[in-house]
Amino acid sequence: MSNYPRVIIAGTHSGVGKTTLTMGLLLSIKEKGLSIQAYKVGPDYIDTGFHTNLSNRPCRNLDSYLLEEEVIKELFDRQSRQVMFSLIEGVMGVYDGAGASGVGSTAHIAKILNCPAILVIDAGKMAQSAAAVALGYQLFDRDFPLAGFILNRIGSQAHFDLTKQAIEERTNIPVLGYLSKNPSLNIPERHLGLTPVQEINSLSHEKLRGSIEENIDVEAVIKIGQSAGPFPSFQKRIFSVKAKTKEVCLAVAFDECFHFYYADNLDILESLGVRLLYFSPLKDTTIPDEAAGLYIGGGFPELFAHKLSQNKSLQEDIIRKSEEGMPIYAECGGLMYLMKELQNKEGEVFSLVGLFPGRVKMGKRLQTFGYHSIKTIKENILGKKDETGKGHVFHWSYIEDMPEKYPMALKVEKKGGIYFDGYVRKNTLACYVHLHFGTHLSWAARFVQQCLNYQKGKS
Repeated sequence: MSNYPRVIIAGTHSGVGKTTLTMGLLLSIKEKGLSIQAYKVGPDYIDTGFHTNLSNRPCRNLDSYLLEEEVIKELFDRQSRQVMFSLIEGVMGVYDGAGASGVGSTAHIAKILNCPAILVIDAGKMAQSAAAVALGYQLFDRDFPLAGFILNRIGSQAHFDLTKQAIEERTNIPVLGYLSKNPSLNIPERHLGLTPVQEINSLSHEKLRGSIEENIDVEAVIKIGQSAGPFPSFQKRIFSVKAKTKEVCLAVAFDECFHFYYADNLDILESLGVRLLYFSPLKDTTIPDEAAGLYIGGGFPELFAHKLSQNKSLQEDIIRKSEEGMPIYAECGGLMYLMKELQNKEGEVFSLVGLFPGRVKMGKRLQTFGYHSIKTIKENILGKKDETGKGHVFHWSYIEDMPEKYPMALKVEKKGGIYFDGYVRKNTLACYVHLHFGTHLSWAARFVQQCLNYQKGKS
């Protein structure tokens, strides 16, 4: 088995600076001539956008709640064998996962991949006390492969020297450098997390890389990655069989509005015989002519509702293709787009596609968040009735004015209750839940087969 140089950037808590540090390291390591693959622990779509932009390779999600360990290893192996270094950004606090078991946590991923970790500590209001934090994280789980520390919000060189000495004396683990208190390096946030990379022009790459290289021993980070132990063995489950189908074209909505996709989902579809045709619902007036199916991922339709509403030609084409039986799969933002109307936080109402008669409204608080279990209660383009799975949900919007007993495909269970998701109209399925096809390979294959059936019927 290959031995991939790899490091995971962990944090004591959310907001500690993992994303900024990971971005800076991506730039610096790439500048040193190493091709690099970025990963993000968990279901995040926005951080992956930043890392894709900086590494020039699609960033991948590693989620040990949604994906089996063998699948995680396979997905990591498939990409990391193509580059010289792999850099993983963790999620939340290093030991925070789905419940007390730690499944889905940064620590869990580090163990699955036998990957050394560097822990980011916020030392902004501490000096020697940071050593107690570092020691606690070291002792909490001795199986966690902790290999270094980086400090954030350091006020001066003297502050860093004092804190570094205390941590290294207590833990015998090196402190590799620091991030200074510099508001200009912060990434602005909005209701779904950080503002997407497509909308940020003010964060200077050179300034970020310079700050990292001035204060952090990047060569030491690389050496830690290069010293990683053997990559664990695994059995292929996802890409082990070549596509048996003829090529079929799938239109994929992708622009500033719609860009929340698992990169591995798109790879899996391609491995099943799909040719992806990217188009923009903001700019293009029709679905690509060759398409035999449509995939609309998540994003921010509420921020682009006015422009989306003006593109009547595309709306009419989507309705026409749906009525013809084209398979259409829409997730979260895609679901919102297919509704009749959207009302934003300011109360403005915009007309959208209208495949479904409801109005989607932006709430003042988060409506649903987290990992949920799924059961199909109606056959649809992805699954047959009574199949089970799991997915991730994160949205501020909600839907009203839908007719009673409107056809729904999914029963979703979460801690504290059950709700229904997955609106169905002919061969269209639109749901809030995000699915990873690494968990639902048969659902991806069924979607592709539905597209092939539609293509055959049109020929």
